[in-house]
Amino acid sequence: MAVTATESAARPSTAPTPRSGAAAVTAGLVLLVAVLAVVDITQGTAAVGPSEVWRALTGQADPDDASVVIASRLPRMTAGLLVGAVLGTAGAVLQAVSRNVLASPDTLAVNAGSYLALGLAGATGLSLPMIASSGVAFLGGLAAAAVVLGLSGLGTGTVRLVLAGTALMLGLNSMTEGLLLLFPEQTEGLYQWNQGSIGQNGFDGVLQMLPVALIGLAGLLLTARRVDALALGDDAARGLGVPVRATRVTVVVLAALLSAAAVTLAGPIGFVGLCAPALVRPLARRFRGYARSRAALPAAALTGAALVLGSDVLLRSLVADDLSVAVPTGVVTSLVGAVFLVVMAIRMRDTASAGAPDRLRTPSRTVFLV
Repeated sequence: MAVTATESAARPSTAPTPRSGAAAVTAGLVLLVAVLAVVDITQGTAAVGPSEVWRALTGQADPDDASVVIASRLPRMTAGLLVGAVLGTAGAVLQAVSRNVLASPDTLAVNAGSYLALGLAGATGLSLPMIASSGVAFLGGLAAAAVVLGLSGLGTGTVRLVLAGTALMLGLNSMTEGLLLLFPEQTEGLYQWNQGSIGQNGFDGVLQMLPVALIGLAGLLLTARRVDALALGDDAARGLGVPVRATRVTVVVLAALLSAAAVTLAGPIGFVGLCAPALVRPLARRFRGYARSRAALPAAALTGAALVLGSDVLLRSLVADDLSVAVPTGVVTSLVGAVFLVVMAIRMRDTASAGAPDRLRTPSRTVFLV
């Protein structure tokens, strides 16, 4: 029997709305991060498997197993969550305000500036607590980001940003390496820290960096509407009453603060701030909710946490336990980021000189890969 239009209209729609679809994707990201976190705390050099971890969490394990879980594995997992979340958020907001898909704490030399600032502090013999070290890293990263943005110009294309960021990053890293060679005793341990590792000795570091991260995240969420207005262009944002320059400065400062917290806690974890927003960006074309920063930023935070924890789980799954301790997590994220950059370079059209007859091109995908 034919279904009338009235009967059809009365039936509830089973197709997910854009809002419910975005909520479902966010719930999926939360579930993914939770699964990776659980797997991460079951991995390590000690013979403490899932059953021992469960007994340790419920207070039924022997003291040795409980010490491994509480003092080492849980802090490592928590640091991975925090570092991934703040780097993913920082990268997403930097890309939004600069309108550049390659903007991140890495390409803006924020990590390199923080590294040099901490190297200078170490070379002078200063012994700083973690909060003070975070302040030093923040100032160094903020200064580097300001130089890169000043050289490249905001929203003027990807080529100038990458060139300026790469040039400054190489220069700052060379200066830091010189400090390591000239002052080996004062900067002992700084080289290993530069590789990026989420391993922790207790919760002290995480607890000290948590308020800094929360301040930065809260500040970015409060400026989310202004960031959305900037995505429409400077003139449109001014027409909506948004202070363009003040908003950009505020966002860059908060992003540098988040990056400094991550660098202080775990060292420079490469490419997370670049990859996480890029993985979230396609969702905005499918789900209307992710077009707004208030939904996109938490999604980027969850994706960043999944990248860091996933890299740590992958490292400990493929490398023997006694060797995986010596390989920092940042090595894996850098390898993932390198592959990601190659894919982006292949798929992204060069728009820096649109309309020019001599646009940068490679003869073929095979030639580029070789």
